[in-house]
Amino acid sequence: MTENNDKKVTRSKGYFRYMIFILIFVQILDAYTTSYTAAFPSKIIEEFLSEYSANEANSIMALSVGIATVGMYFVFVNQYLADKFGRKLMLFVTTLGMGASALLLALSTSIIQYTIFLFMTYLFFSSDMWLIYVNEEAEPKKRALYTNILMAGGIMGPILMPIFRSIFITETSPVGAWRGMTLFPIFLGIPLAIVIILTFKETSKYEEMKKGQLEESEVQTSILLKDNIKALFTTARRKEIIVLYVISYLLGLNFILLQLGESFIASAPNMRESQVNIIILIIALSVIIGYLLTGVIADKIGRIPLLYACSILLPLSTLILFYGVTTSGGIFIIVVLGIAMGYVAYDSLHIVLRIIIMEVVPTDRRGTGSGLRALITAIGITSGFLIGSLITLFFGLGVAFIVMSIPLLANIFLIRAFVKETKGTDLGMVK
Repeated sequence: MTENNDKKVTRSKGYFRYMIFILIFVQILDAYTTSYTAAFPSKIIEEFLSEYSANEANSIMALSVGIATVGMYFVFVNQYLADKFGRKLMLFVTTLGMGASALLLALSTSIIQYTIFLFMTYLFFSSDMWLIYVNEEAEPKKRALYTNILMAGGIMGPILMPIFRSIFITETSPVGAWRGMTLFPIFLGIPLAIVIILTFKETSKYEEMKKGQLEESEVQTSILLKDNIKALFTTARRKEIIVLYVISYLLGLNFILLQLGESFIASAPNMRESQVNIIILIIALSVIIGYLLTGVIADKIGRIPLLYACSILLPLSTLILFYGVTTSGGIFIIVVLGIAMGYVAYDSLHIVLRIIIMEVVPTDRRGTGSGLRALITAIGITSGFLIGSLITLFFGLGVAFIVMSIPLLANIFLIRAFVKETKGTDLGMVK
């Protein structure tokens, strides 16, 4: 590492490659932890809610997951702590937390315990620490590329999910076999956290920011959360930031599709467990393609076209899925098309929002800005589950998916009016 007179901190190419390599494993863990509980909601219902009707069980399940998603709100605290204490410490804490929470989840013996331990799982995943690392170390022109390299490498997490599901959950597997799927995050998360705390450096942009503060007569000795939040909404791009947060909330409403889609698919006529495993594998493969296309389009064409496309595709996917499961009598290809399109649209929109927020918020507030986006998305997620639980009780899970997706169409007007293209932004120049 070298330091120039203009306070610019640089890292060697060797360290950058090593950092990317380790962050791929962090993203694998994060992606697996984020998605693997979505692979067996029907099995949770089978074990803990078998005495209820289908709509009642799905409604209770949605309510339970909705309560657990409150844990996502602490992602905002994680991001703030990253601004105050550094990216490295919080990358270590969140990585360790993902491993430990998986162990607790495996110990659940009732829907109440499952909800509590799922809450603890949600405390640590999707913290964006790895994303902050790559955004603050990569060249501006290659930022989206490196982000999507990590996302594509990390997709091994979702790929392992259907593999483990097909091993542990079959037509003949006993009730509770879903617990085998917690082994992977347990045995990856804890060792990975140790590697990070022993070998990682703080990000160069964070070090530049901290050194700059210290040399300005140490005016600010601590970062105040309220000041960080206030600063986000006093910039020239405050309207754009607010709209991006609104879009994040609307996206969050649709997380219910990703988390309970398996339960809805499993209810399709003549749908076998082996077919469900195949569908989940196809979802993982389609998401990889979606990640790669997101990176190419974001860098070559821009962020805005992706915002438009995904805001339209997600509502369309819920209609296709509903038709595939109910009206068509469970035609396999239609079910696959609907759920795969929904996953790709949700994940791509989520990635683009993450990138844009990074590119409109200054370095000293970037962790807080990213954390606030995560918090608002989490509020949308909780809202989607709670509202969806009520809709499911009376009309079924498929209708809940459709209703939650319709507000995304408002993005078309919001994006056109307020959101500017950020492709090629130099993070060091963001004010």
